[in-house]
Amino acid sequence: MEKALKIKLIISTIVICGIITALAIALVNKYTPSETMRTLDNYYEVASEEAVVLFETEIYGERALLRDGGIYLTLATIDSILNDDFYVDDAEQLLSYTLPEELIQAEAGQSFYYSNKEVVPLPYPAFLNIDGIYYLSLDFTEMVSDMSYAFYENPNRVVIHHQWIDYLYYDTVQADTPIRVEPDIKSDILRLVPAGEKLYYIGGTGTGGRSFLKVMTEDGIYGYVQKMFLGESYYEVRQSSYVEPKFTHITLDEKVMLGWQQVTVPKANDNLEQLVETAKEMNVVSPTWYRLADTKGNLMSLADAGYVERAHEMGLQVWALIDNFDQEVSTFDLLVSSAARTTLIDNMMAEAAAYGFDGWNIDFETLTTATGPHYIQFLKELSVRCRQSGLVLSVDNYVPASYNEFYDLETQGEIVDYVIIMAYDEHYSGSSNAGSVASMGFLKKAVKDTLKKMPKERIVMAIPFYTRLWAEGENGELSSEALTMNGAKDVLTRNKIKAEWDEASGQNYAEYKKDGKTYKIWMEDMDSLHERMKVIAGADVAGVAAWRLGFESEEVWPVIEAYME
Repeated sequence: MEKALKIKLIISTIVICGIITALAIALVNKYTPSETMRTLDNYYEVASEEAVVLFETEIYGERALLRDGGIYLTLATIDSILNDDFYVDDAEQLLSYTLPEELIQAEAGQSFYYSNKEVVPLPYPAFLNIDGIYYLSLDFTEMVSDMSYAFYENPNRVVIHHQWIDYLYYDTVQADTPIRVEPDIKSDILRLVPAGEKLYYIGGTGTGGRSFLKVMTEDGIYGYVQKMFLGESYYEVRQSSYVEPKFTHITLDEKVMLGWQQVTVPKANDNLEQLVETAKEMNVVSPTWYRLADTKGNLMSLADAGYVERAHEMGLQVWALIDNFDQEVSTFDLLVSSAARTTLIDNMMAEAAAYGFDGWNIDFETLTTATGPHYIQFLKELSVRCRQSGLVLSVDNYVPASYNEFYDLETQGEIVDYVIIMAYDEHYSGSSNAGSVASMGFLKKAVKDTLKKMPKERIVMAIPFYTRLWAEGENGELSSEALTMNGAKDVLTRNKIKAEWDEASGQNYAEYKKDGKTYKIWMEDMDSLHERMKVIAGADVAGVAAWRLGFESEEVWPVIEAYME
């Protein structure tokens, strides 16, 4: 019996040892880190002609395209993340990018680009069209964008930096620190990180009581490292080497005081001296000389070299106006074509050189939303040529409103010399009710809203030298006629009416009945002029413009000058 007990004791001891051994093995297995290496090709699953894209520390859903030595991203991605200033002409398959004094253009699939029409060779195309999808090479994008990138192989991956902020880094404190697929010591190892290599901190997590940090290596390996293997954290600003292009501006040394002269026939050019007689304080005259002739970029002209010479003798700059008022010529069809825009700008530069005037005033009105991007591209391209030729570029605009945002005043304020805001036609000939051409509230809002979009140094506020006499019939019919400042005075004198100050409009207002109609007029006179100039001078903008010469009374320009000094 004693022998049997010994046998049982031995068996129990063996069982217990086995259990202890099993538990020990289980514990060892549980707490022993995995040494299984996961291949990066399997982890990233990227095709041979593609590359994984990482923006900063985030893996992007789109793959880069590898083609003939170039690395490409879709234009849509570049536009949304890196640079939204690229412009594509779909019909001509032409990509354009505008710098202050350089127009860069690339044809789809061609291994060169144009710099101000000069050919610059490339090792591979900057711009591709693959099955209707546009791609840009990263080298070409980097040339004009505030970004940098690095390409790594095995597997193919591109790390792109475009945010210049403080990044939190860690240094590994021992060699061969494993970076794992998941925050678990049993997870496969993606790579052994040598001591001292930088790791970007992305986030923290923990599994089984062990603290892990989510990190990325500088070459784009994304995973988890146990915190105990890491040294002290520190912040570092990733530096950009990109130099932001600066759009320079050609401006006057004094406030702009511009008057538009309406020129509809050649003979009207002879009226300059007569008009300036009561506008001696004016320093810029803008004759309405040019109109779009067709959608190919040709012009209709009433320019006169003698006019320019006489204006210069009187101390006036001449900014020739070009408009799009011919309804038979589609502004969209013209501006959507890169070739037509180039022809138009070439013709404009030739005219400026031939006649010797000082600048251009662009007056393209009633544009459609669809025309907006092409109009802004036209202004960008024109600004390059004007800057190169020493010509002032001014652009006429409606007062800012939600329905005309496609005129993109923010961009205009960056690229052109003067943005002229036409602060009138609050009520116009087609309005459904009578009202002021430009009440003080209308002007104040125009100034305030424009200042939100650009610096005051770019802004010229345009005021009216005319008003409207409204006639309301007994049956609700409404009509109006435009009157000069003196013409409005004559209406009141003939009808023996005295205007009274209207606080709501900031103008003198008169109303009378005649021939079964009620006549209403909001006066443009010296009282309203003083109020307008207080607003404009108070905003300290770059100047004032007026539509149009010949409509004003003779005392107007000295008042304008007094406020502009």
